[in-house]
Amino acid sequence: MTSIRAAAGLRTLVYLADKDVLAMKRIVLAMLLVASFAAPALAVPTSSLAPADRYFGRLKMSILGVRNSLKDLSARADASPDQAEHIFDKAVLVEDALRDWQAHFPRDPWIPKYAYALAQLYSKLDLDEARVRKNDTLDWLIATYPESDYSQQPRY
Repeated sequence: MTSIRAAAGLRTLVYLADKDVLAMKRIVLAMLLVASFAAPALAVPTSSLAPADRYFGRLKMSILGVRNSLKDLSARADASPDQAEHIFDKAVLVEDALRDWQAHFPRDPWIPKYAYALAQLYSKLDLDEARVRKNDTLDWLIATYPESDYSQQPRY
């Protein structure tokens, strides 16, 4: 009789232990879920990329506007060298947007590419002011982004 009671008591202890383990597992799972949802909310944003809907410079150009303007102005410089002054005036406004972009998002990895493209655009224009701007842009690129592939390019 005592052995039956002891066996029943042991079963009760095992049952209680299983309930405790199950409860503990539930608590741990709940804590993990809370932590997984809370972590992104508490994280510090580390993105250094400028958003596409942000606008820079006097003309309030987006990053896509900067890219497209550099591409279009470069094509115009190739096709119509006689329009150098007009192209130069527009390039100065693109430079303003690019420098404003750099002031707000200095670690954006796209800036060196567009700064180099701007220097190339200035080099296509047969104007003294454009040559000065080209050298200033390359100096800025090298000083600000010395590790960039574009700052390693030879001057032309």
